[in-house]
Amino acid sequence: MVVRTYIKASGAQNKHKIANLYFTAIQQMAFVFRMAILFIISAVIASGITIEFHNGLGFPIHLVVTQNHVAPRQIATIPTGQYFSYYCPQGFAGNFKHGWAGKGITLFEISVRTHDATTYYDLSVIDGFNVPMKIYAPDGTRIQALHSRAPDAYLYPTDDTKTHGLRGDGKFVVVFE
Repeated sequence: MVVRTYIKASGAQNKHKIANLYFTAIQQMAFVFRMAILFIISAVIASGITIEFHNGLGFPIHLVVTQNHVAPRQIATIPTGQYFSYYCPQGFAGNFKHGWAGKGITLFEISVRTHDATTYYDLSVIDGFNVPMKIYAPDGTRIQALHSRAPDAYLYPTDDTKTHGLRGDGKFVVVFE
């Protein structure tokens, strides 16, 4: 957009005022450009992650999400051979499981940049095991819980070596099989 300003002044004053207007316009454009860059960077930093859940079992998966301070809810029924995608925004902290049982379940737990720039995730079989899960993280890390004594999963509450961290974005793939 071009804005023309007419200034009534004599020779040198006129040139000085026009030069000031020119530099002011450049400064404004530079400011807008810097703000646009900051907005894009903050959108990337503040973005969440996508989780794609695949059902490789011979029965439907009743996918339930439980978030901190939010009642559990079923978000999908995934037929055999199908998948479902779910977006977790920055600040999401919760878990995903098959079915409504409170005990005897396999959990995929995840916190998306709740305290820093890292997304933390793990598998848990502390309260039991009901379906096998494999997790493929965006950085290539693979963890699995194929039975109740799965070495990649939390087996007791302070089994903190089982927590994994991811800096950056990408898609997690959770496979029930």
